[in-house]
Amino acid sequence: MVNLVIVSHSAQLGQGVGELARQMLIGNGCKLAIAAGIDDPENPIGTDPVKVMEAILEVADTDHILVLMDIGSALLSAETALDLLDADIARKVRLCPAPLVEGALAATVSAAAGAGIEKVMQDARDALQAKRVQLGFPPEETAPLAAGNPAGREDDTDAQSVTVVVNNPNGLHVRPASRLVGALAGFNARLLLEKDGHCVAPESINQLALLQVRCHDRLRLIASGPEAGPALAAFQALAADNFGEHLAPQQPPASPAADQPPLGGRVLRYTPVDYPLDAAPLGSPDHELRRLKMAVSHTLDDLTGLAVLATDRYGEDIAAIFSGHHTLLDDAALLDEAASLLDRQKCSAEWAWHQVMMGLSQQYRALDDAYLQARYIDVEDLLHRTLGHLADAADGAPALLHPQTIIVTDDIYPSVVLQLETKNLAAICLQGGSPLSHGALIAQAAGIPFICQQGEALSTLRTGDPFSLAHR
Repeated sequence: MVNLVIVSHSAQLGQGVGELARQMLIGNGCKLAIAAGIDDPENPIGTDPVKVMEAILEVADTDHILVLMDIGSALLSAETALDLLDADIARKVRLCPAPLVEGALAATVSAAAGAGIEKVMQDARDALQAKRVQLGFPPEETAPLAAGNPAGREDDTDAQSVTVVVNNPNGLHVRPASRLVGALAGFNARLLLEKDGHCVAPESINQLALLQVRCHDRLRLIASGPEAGPALAAFQALAADNFGEHLAPQQPPASPAADQPPLGGRVLRYTPVDYPLDAAPLGSPDHELRRLKMAVSHTLDDLTGLAVLATDRYGEDIAAIFSGHHTLLDDAALLDEAASLLDRQKCSAEWAWHQVMMGLSQQYRALDDAYLQARYIDVEDLLHRTLGHLADAADGAPALLHPQTIIVTDDIYPSVVLQLETKNLAAICLQGGSPLSHGALIAQAAGIPFICQQGEALSTLRTGDPFSLAHR
C-alpha cells in the first residue's frame, strides 16, 4: 500500500490538490496528508520541514509513502523532514519529481488501485503525457537521460544550437539570468550555454554570471536529447522578449539639481547584526547539514515574502530582484559545496556556509563588469539571512523613529532597503557600496537619495548627529 503526502507553499493550493485527489479515491486503498503553507498570518506562503514530517507520520501506517512537492523550498523541506524522521519510517519515503497537481491525481488513482511504489511513481511522473498528446505536443520519453553524458558533450551527434544577441542594457545579470534558468529547467535535454568559447550548464545564475554576458554579446544554446527542439524554441522566445526585462537601462539615482537647498537630517548609524561564526560544530556533519538545509529553506521563504512586499510597494520590476535572489540561493551546488566542507573540516553549519557564500561574493567582486560586480551584496544579503535563521535570531530593517533620518552605514543589503519605512527616511549614505546595486535601484523606485563610496568622509558620524548633504 502506498500513501501520499502533498507539500506546497500555499495552504489553499495544498488543500485544493488534496480535495481534488480525494475525488479519485476508490475504497480505502490510499491515504493523503497535506503539509502546506506556514503558520504566519502576515506571510503565510512557505514550507515547514516539521509540518512535512508530521504529515508523513500521519500516513506512516503503510509500506511506502510518496511525497509530491511544488518548487524551491518545498524540496528542501521534504529532504530535511527525512532527516528528522526515525530511520525506519524514513526508509518508507520516496520523493517524487512529478508535477504537483497532475502527479497527485495520477498517483492517487494508481495507489488506490493497489499498485506498488515504483508503478505509482512512474504514473505520477508520466501524468503530463495525456495533456501533451491532446495539445499536439510529442509524448515525453520516460527513460532517464544516460548517466555520464552531461550537457554539451561532443559525442552528442544529435546536437542542435541557436544563437541570439543579448539586447539587455545591463547584460544577463541576476534578474534575466534567473528567468533563463527557470525557462530551461525541466526540459528532457542536455543543455550548454556558450559565449566566446566559454561554456556553462544553464542550471544556476551563479554559473551564468561567470560568462559575463553583456549587451550585444552573442549567446549560443547547444541542446541535444528528446526535447532539444522545445528547449531551443523556449530560449529563442525568451531572448526575443529580452529575458523578461524592459529595454530601458537601469540607471543609478539621479543627482538632485544643484540649485536645490542642502538636504538635512539626523544620522542613524546602522550596523546589521554580527552573527557569531564559531567553527566548532554542534553535532555531526549530518546534523550540521540538516541545520543548514532548514535555514536555507526558511531564507527561501523569506524571499518569497519579500517579492510579494516588493510587488505591493514598487511593482513587478523590483519584485523580480527577490525572485532572482530566490533562484540564486536555490542552487543545489551551493549546498553540495557546504556539505563537502562539513564532511572534510568537521565544522559548524555557520562556518561552512560563510565560506561558501563569501567565496561566491568574491567571485562577483572579481568580475570586470560593474553591473555584475555589484551583485556581491546580494550574495552577502542571502548569507546574512541564512546565518540569522541558523542563530534563530533573524535581523530586520532599522526602525526610523525621527523625521528626516539619514542612514549612514558601510554598505546595505537590498532586502533592508526594501523593508525601510520611507516616511521618515531622507537619504541613504554609504562608505562603500555601488550605485548599480539592487539597493540603489530600490531606493530610486522609492524616490530616496542613495549616495555611496563616500569612504572616510562618513567615518566620524554617529547616531543623532545633525548632517547636511550638499547637492553637487
